Amino acid sequence: MTTQTRSAMAHAGAPLLLAFASAFLPLAAQTSTGLEVGALPAINFDADEGFGYGALAELYQYGDGTLGPYVWSARPTVFLTTEGRRDFTLFFDAPHVLPKGWRLDVFLGIEEQIATPYYGLGNATVYDELRDLEDGPNPFYYRFGRNRSSATFNVQRNIGDTNLRGLFGAGFVNNDITSVPEEDGSTLFETQFGSSDETEWANFVRAGLVYDTRDRETGTRSGTWTEVLLQRVDEHFGADASYTRWTFTDRRYFGLGSRLVFAHRYLLQGVTAGAPAYDLFSVPTSFRSQEGLGGSKSVRGILKNRFVGRGMLIWNAELRLRAADFSLVGKQFHVILSAFVDQGRVWDGDVKFDELLADLHRGFGGGVRFGMGENFVVAVDMGRSDEAGMPMYIGLGYLY
Repeated sequence: MTTQTRSAMAHAGAPLLLAFASAFLPLAAQTSTGLEVGALPAINFDADEGFGYGALAELYQYGDGTLGPYVWSARPTVFLTTEGRRDFTLFFDAPHVLPKGWRLDVFLGIEEQIATPYYGLGNATVYDELRDLEDGPNPFYYRFGRNRSSATFNVQRNIGDTNLRGLFGAGFVNNDITSVPEEDGSTLFETQFGSSDETEWANFVRAGLVYDTRDRETGTRSGTWTEVLLQRVDEHFGADASYTRWTFTDRRYFGLGSRLVFAHRYLLQGVTAGAPAYDLFSVPTSFRSQEGLGGSKSVRGILKNRFVGRGMLIWNAELRLRAADFSLVGKQFHVILSAFVDQGRVWDGDVKFDELLADLHRGFGGGVRFGMGENFVVAVDMGRSDEAGMPMYIGLGYLY
């Protein structure tokens, strides 16, 4: 197996397509009121982590059906592999549980990764597959170990009768970093930052403004979803370092007829000096935090977290076609076909606005989404780039 093929599998996985059938089977009463449940088995093979197995699920409580998009939603994930990855997470979103229009979301997670990717800092780092570094005495050369435990929350509320929301959030995040996984050989991370096993806290507070005119939150057909977030990690909160992260995200949706939508996202982020390298991957949003640059949540087709820096640009464009609607087991389903181009870059230091369109890394491809109702959506994307073959990503929901 070549390094390129192995890396494509390691960062995207190859989940079994048979999972789709069980994803649509009703696990509870499937109506537009009360509780609705959907689930997706997560089965894959990863060359670094072995065979993976687990489950993704989404629970929606609609109440009497008058409150949109739902009263609350819970999204538990259990994912394990034979070589040491252990993810146990829960994302809870409650638009209509708190009084006076406050919306609450909570993330709880224990994410153990024996070998998470690291290819160096900057926009021109080299992935030297020709030297076969990962097949020699250093099997984890482009990896390091990271175990992360997180408890975070956001609260949001509309400002008056406008579409503008204020946001406040905070989190306790503990990172256990191992520079050489399984003490096997050496790694690029060790070369740059030294050999050590560290446990560090990255506790934070965040605030922001969110402008939201979407016609609906899942499968948006028109509107704008724009946000500016400011996050401070500080020693006064119990963190081991102090630095600030700002993130601007603009998402726009244009209906091109009754079944075609053009969706666009522009994300720009900057982190001040003092942030550790392992935290430069993080991309906070007003809904659920992601990682980048590279992988299923940023630039599809590029290896996961392939480029990292204090400044980051992600630019996505996607055409979505609602190809079919049908009924099955008393529930409405739909199929969305998509084609996308994802681009991005990073900077070692601050964002340079005169270089926003220079030296972009690009991935492109297509996908399909199988929807049950309007909120539970199984997603399949396949990307392509100069460094990866044809990685496949299977999960839930839309990228943005």
